[in-house]
Amino acid sequence: MSFSKKILKTIDGILQICKNPWLLNVIINQNENWEKKTPDFYKKGFKQVSLDQLFPNFDGRLETVAFLDGGSLITDLLLLKNACKEFEQCKYFEIGTWRGESIANLTDVAADLNTLDLDINDYKTYNFTKEYANAHGFFIRNNSIIKQHLGDSTKFNFAGLNKKFDVIFIDGNHHFDFVVSDTKNVFEHLIHENSIVIWHDYGFSPEDIRFEIVNAILKGVPKQFHDNLYHVENTMCAIYTPKNFDGNVLKLYDNPKRIFSVDLKIKVEQ
Repeated sequence: MSFSKKILKTIDGILQICKNPWLLNVIINQNENWEKKTPDFYKKGFKQVSLDQLFPNFDGRLETVAFLDGGSLITDLLLLKNACKEFEQCKYFEIGTWRGESIANLTDVAADLNTLDLDINDYKTYNFTKEYANAHGFFIRNNSIIKQHLGDSTKFNFAGLNKKFDVIFIDGNHHFDFVVSDTKNVFEHLIHENSIVIWHDYGFSPEDIRFEIVNAILKGVPKQFHDNLYHVENTMCAIYTPKNFDGNVLKLYDNPKRIFSVDLKIKVEQ
């Protein structure tokens, strides 16, 4: 590209940002920019552990999978299920419900199920469409087993729960400040010495790290726990576990170390 064309392109870019200031956030939040901010030790993300390392008696059964936008991979859902099975009478807390797919799969492995999501007034505050708001909680409506807490997680009184949880799933707003806030609240108010904390969307995919989330986790988690942060292979999740594992470094396009067998059945929702 010639120098004059570069100048014209720069001017056009500035004009577009002036007309649409939100474009500046798109530029700032590009993954490459977050990668540059990441401490050198974490440039390749957290150490990786496999599902079978974490859970030698891995249970691969699920009853509710939608395969729709904003949901989780099968392996993400199985990570949550097997984490809950580590505890007798598991106490589970989830930030960010969406359709309720994740927590719906835990009714047979957790005794105390809690989810936190926005209420209808919060949807209006964030200008979400009516259709988007109505999609929330589809799988858990009228489910008396699941306690649904409503509110903005940045304003929610976590201390008021007066309870510690065995497994906590952070899957709310994925912007940096929100993830930091949710993470700090979880580690300050909800964990005990054996708790497991799981973050969704640590990766855009199992092999594509989302560095905004990496940086948010590192800022939100107390430093004494950083050595116990891992990326769970074949998932889009990061995990904190008090147990120590020999991890490995993500290698892009590496050959699969494990393969999974899947037996799907279709249930039609009326």
